Amino acid sequence: MRLRPYQPGEEPKLWDLYQQLGQSGQNQQQWLSRLRQSVPFVVEYDGQVIGYANLDGEGVVDHFFVRENWQGRGVGTLLMEKVHREAAGRRLPALTALVCRASQSFFAHWGFEREPGQPLDADNAFMRKNLC
Repeated sequence: MRLRPYQPGEEPKLWDLYQQLGQSGQNQQQWLSRLRQSVPFVVEYDGQVIGYANLDGEGVVDHFFVRENWQGRGVGTLLMEKVHREAAGRRLPALTALVCRASQSFFAHWGFEREPGQPLDADNAFMRKNLC
């Protein structure tokens, strides 16, 4: 496994991963616009993208995806460690993310908490981690 910066031209691979994980909240143009407004990084294995995440200038983790057959094998940890290093380097006060129900325990393990006032049965929850 290798963590590396996103390389222009690999948008189709990242879009494929986004689509495979059932994400349909953004069309491809919206997704691409968000990707380009952030610092994306990729985990690859044997030339295959197995995960990617990004962090925008406001501390929003907009994309955080790991291929299902690679979940639980350290890919998410590599990505989350990179998110934290980037945030520290930019002296961001907090990280936020809209997190699907299946990933909320992973984010909670990293110190993210659900924003108050959200329904517990919602499919997605806004989560926040204060860094300062």
